[in-house]
Amino acid sequence: MVFVELELLYLRRLVVEHLDSLDRRFQKNMRYYGGSDDPVLKERKIGSLEAEIQVMESIKKKLNLEIGLNELKSDVG
Repeated sequence: MVFVELELLYLRRLVVEHLDSLDRRFQKNMRYYGGSDDPVLKERKIGSLEAEIQVMESIKKKLNLEIGLNELKSDVG
């Protein structure tokens, strides 16, 4: 599937907004559950958010690379 630059920019904006939301949730959960002695609770509340943040950061990097590649192609072509 090939995306046009506008679609890629929109997707990146959605990813960045979702990352901001995840970061707020992560900070909130760290305040509430960060000092908990229950490792299962910590993993459920904090670990899952960390994993989702990593995935979204990876998607953002791929989108940035694709946008950069498209800009390079348009400059050359």
